Amino acid sequence: MKRIKIFFTGIAVIFGILISCNESGLELNNPNQLSEATFFKSSLQLEAAATACYTYLQETGNYARYQFYINDNIAGENRATGNLEGDKAQMIARVVNETNEGSVRHWTHNYQGIGRCNFVITNEENFENIPEDDALGRLGEVRFLRALFYFHLVTKYGDIPLVLDTQSLPSGRPKSPASEVYNAIIEDLEFATDNLPAKGVQEKGRPTKGSAWALLGKVLLQNGDAAGAKNALEKVTGYTLMDNYLDNFSGSKDLEHNDESIFEVNFDESTGEGDSWQQTGRGNAETTFRAMEYSGWWNVKPSQVLLDEFEDGDIRYAYTFYSIDDSDNGTMTNTYNNGESTFADGTIGPDNNPAWRKYQNYDNRSSETPFSGINVRVIRYADVLLMQAEAEIRSGGSEAVALGFLNQVRARPSVNMPAINVSGTEAILDAIKHERWVELAGEQSRWLDLKRFDGDTYLLPIPSVELQVNTNL
Repeated sequence: MKRIKIFFTGIAVIFGILISCNESGLELNNPNQLSEATFFKSSLQLEAAATACYTYLQETGNYARYQFYINDNIAGENRATGNLEGDKAQMIARVVNETNEGSVRHWTHNYQGIGRCNFVITNEENFENIPEDDALGRLGEVRFLRALFYFHLVTKYGDIPLVLDTQSLPSGRPKSPASEVYNAIIEDLEFATDNLPAKGVQEKGRPTKGSAWALLGKVLLQNGDAAGAKNALEKVTGYTLMDNYLDNFSGSKDLEHNDESIFEVNFDESTGEGDSWQQTGRGNAETTFRAMEYSGWWNVKPSQVLLDEFEDGDIRYAYTFYSIDDSDNGTMTNTYNNGESTFADGTIGPDNNPAWRKYQNYDNRSSETPFSGINVRVIRYADVLLMQAEAEIRSGGSEAVALGFLNQVRARPSVNMPAINVSGTEAILDAIKHERWVELAGEQSRWLDLKRFDGDTYLLPIPSVELQVNTNL
């Protein structure tokens, strides 16, 4: 199976020479005199530059570590065990301060990713000997990534600096209204929908036209444009639900980029440990700490309110959590290591309460690894179907159509939950909110849902490292 390899040596070194970020993470400079005038002279050089933009999705500030902690903890999906570090406990308590390490890394790594994207985008005028289709495809790819980086930031921080060029300003950039940031994201994604290749044509691991439509629909829905979201999500075609729910979170490389996956971030345990703890954007490791942090070190356990949200007999409970009894909803998984081992009293972390199974390696081994190679599914088709249900009902559409999208997810063969049959906008929205929580538990979706469904206004503060160097903030 061919898929993009985000693990670099040569590409990262070349790109590291081409650009570097000052400590604010917002501006770019070019200290080593290998300028854009001598780069971007072939399709291979453009591909190398575009590929380097993915690295910051893999960083500890993003999907290697803090993307899941920030979203799942603040959303109330996790509770702390005695092992949990202070910066992550702040997230659960919703008292994140300006020096919080996870927030600092998230802010920095997303803006560094934006910086790399800006370098490619602003140098379009310097492309030479590159066929137009190649150029537009790579620009679509990079603008999709820039939109994703900005979506991470605007949904967590609100008004933020909007940087769409490589100009360095000594005093830094002022904040732009969140509405302007959303407009820039939407413009990037509209370009991406026009220029990205379709699924089956695009190399696995890179965004497709369907990825761009799906992310655009998610962005529009989050920004309050249900009609626009409905239109975008209708264009996400060629995907289907996997019969087996667990196939979406397996470490098997044969199941990554499957028919339900719309965009995912690649990780690969075979690349080794590298410099995972202090990544610098040079592809030092292609692994994530998710497995070890959630069910290895047992730093967090799923919150009781999340466990209680699952209907009695919903098998997704057993697919999402390990437990040593079936007292919560009548289903359980207490075996691991290919069925050869059993979680029993005193073996499932610092207490006997259920633990996370989703995105874990325990199913196939006797112990967890701090360097997991399981890909993170950023958007999958079940999410799109539930967004379609929400966009349909929020835009004044058909109740029957909205329930049809919702019940497709419940009818997955391995889940097979009874169809929901309620009427009225509020009742249908309540059903969608419930379904999103249990279907997408632990997938960094809930905090965004709380903002839309419950009017949650909590935001992270701009990190102190940025405030110290950016006097315009």
